[in-house]
Amino acid sequence: MASPRIRRLPAVVLATVGLLAAGHIGATLAYTGPDTPVRAALQPALNRYFLGPLDQGWNLFAPGPYSQDEYMLVRACISEPEVCAGGAAAGAEFTEWRNVTAEESEAIENNIFANRESRQSKVVHGRLWPAAHRLPDDQQAMVAANHIDGEPVFGVDLYSEEAEEIFAPGQLNDLRTYQRLEEVAVGIATLYLQQEHGDAVSLVEVRMLREAVPAFEQRHDPPEEPAQQWTEIGWRPAAEFDDDVKAAWS
Repeated sequence: MASPRIRRLPAVVLATVGLLAAGHIGATLAYTGPDTPVRAALQPALNRYFLGPLDQGWNLFAPGPYSQDEYMLVRACISEPEVCAGGAAAGAEFTEWRNVTAEESEAIENNIFANRESRQSKVVHGRLWPAAHRLPDDQQAMVAANHIDGEPVFGVDLYSEEAEEIFAPGQLNDLRTYQRLEEVAVGIATLYLQQEHGDAVSLVEVRMLREAVPAFEQRHDPPEEPAQQWTEIGWRPAAEFDDDVKAAWS
């Protein structure tokens, strides 16, 4: 009597594997496909799936392979926040811009075993850039503006009922996605700058740069000034971390 059950077992396993594979393929098509109402509704779940354990740089593949270098630059104001608000004329002290991606790249060069911490700013750049550029021009201007008092960048708490009344579901999802990524960028900027300036860091500013890679036919005579595109996050309060996080980062 045991043999029929034994024969049925492979069929159950194959069916389960087939369903999982079909679900993954369907999710991949939805995640990489065009914007549709269905994709907008599924986007939060798709983000958790693909931007979690299945972190993948989709731009490696056609039709949009990488054709530019990407850098994350950060700087800080190391005066009191109220002094920083007045700018240099009020005596505010600002650090130089720090290209943290270039610093991370030094640990990667000729090291195929470099760990993930050597690519953090690159990953943040790759996620924040498209999220920022999905926003309309007026909201991109809000992002580039300074918000040093901790007020909402878009004028409203995006997780409030008021936000749900103001924005359509798809637009609200885009804003929430951007906000989460901005918080990550500001957090990493804070940690990098606190390494150098300690608790004096009160405000941080972030810039994302895309610099065009010379075309193949120009490889021996590249342009002196490659084309550049910028995405800017204006001044924000430095992120707050407990001692355990700071110790782990250092």
